[in-house]
Amino acid sequence: MKNRLKSLSPQFKKILKISSQIAHDSGHKIYLVGGVVRDLLLGRQVFDLDIAVEGDAIFFVERLAKHLGENFKRHHSFGTATLYHHGHKIDFATSREEKYSQAGALPKVKAAELKKDLWRRDFTINAMAISLNRQDYGGLIDFYGGRADLEKGLIRVLHPESFLDDSLRVLRAVRFEQRFSFKIENKTDSLMSQAIGAGALGWVNPHRLRDELILLLSEPSPYRYIKRFYSLERFNFIDKSLSLNKKDFRFFIRVQSMVNFYNQKLKRREIKVWVIYLAGILINLPSKDISQITAKFGFKKGERIIISSIKEGLKEVGKLNKKMKPSQIHKIMDKYSYEAVLFFYAYFPQALLRKNLRLFLNELSFLKLETAGRDLKKLGVESSSLMGQILRELLYLKLDQGLRTKREELRAVKKILKIK
Repeated sequence: MKNRLKSLSPQFKKILKISSQIAHDSGHKIYLVGGVVRDLLLGRQVFDLDIAVEGDAIFFVERLAKHLGENFKRHHSFGTATLYHHGHKIDFATSREEKYSQAGALPKVKAAELKKDLWRRDFTINAMAISLNRQDYGGLIDFYGGRADLEKGLIRVLHPESFLDDSLRVLRAVRFEQRFSFKIENKTDSLMSQAIGAGALGWVNPHRLRDELILLLSEPSPYRYIKRFYSLERFNFIDKSLSLNKKDFRFFIRVQSMVNFYNQKLKRREIKVWVIYLAGILINLPSKDISQITAKFGFKKGERIIISSIKEGLKEVGKLNKKMKPSQIHKIMDKYSYEAVLFFYAYFPQALLRKNLRLFLNELSFLKLETAGRDLKKLGVESSSLMGQILRELLYLKLDQGLRTKREELRAVKKILKIK
């Protein structure tokens, strides 16, 4: 595995070497663990590091941070710490074991040796480690057959109670299966079906479900993930009345095309692509139910507003299926986020409506006035509300008449004010 470690960024390699030295000097044992080991074996790019410490992880990171001259965040209740170095994130955790008092509950944890720490993980492919200790630096530690499952392309849990202990692993199983084009191992598939049948996802805190759902919908080409998960659980953990049909799945494919177009051609700002997919999953539910669901799962206010605006805006945006002036299109669409506009474009099939949406995206949405309030003050306008009305009317004139320069805008303002 030493050769695999050479593929890491120079910053990461520096961190690992320094950490190894500090571990040797302080009597700690440290290991790369989890997804980073899996991704190194797969030859995939690594963006973050997870390091398990046999001993006090916070004490260890204090020494490392002092050596690097960096700040770090400590979490005493979990025995973890996070250090940021040159834009990279490195998580350190005290090696531990977990005990579940009941299915779906958060586990009780206590410090333990590495073997027990790896046993608590979700799947064998995520239960490997690489030693960062001087005596066996770069050595692969694989107690549970993770490398063999990785080579076979299998998703396998470590023990029969895994999905009952933490049913979020159902979502993760689908995520890894689709991301790597792997297969869920037969016994694991059976255990997963049993957990789903028992309603295990309903035992989990909604906020934890939200975070895992966001991860799933943030994967490349979420259509495959949505279709696969729907075939297993139908998103009953969100709402038992939720249903998707062929039309909805075709919509998800169109969303991907529209998002690609936005990122390649427009990219006004970063968008939350997962919000568009979540709105598509929820869109057939009543508005009241959607509001209750997004509140229950603790989505941020801005995210809830986007999803609600999409549901409430379907009828209004449907009016765009006719020839309209640019100003009329702008009046309808200007209040919507880019996420909502992309949703509407994928949702509505009508050619004319889409043409109007394209015009809004390509031109109208970023057209700005060169004239400002201070220019109106020079013309004798003092009222802020009147300024707002004039600037709005001026923008619509610019949209419809193609005003190009500030001089043309001011000429139009004088006409509005009836100034010669």
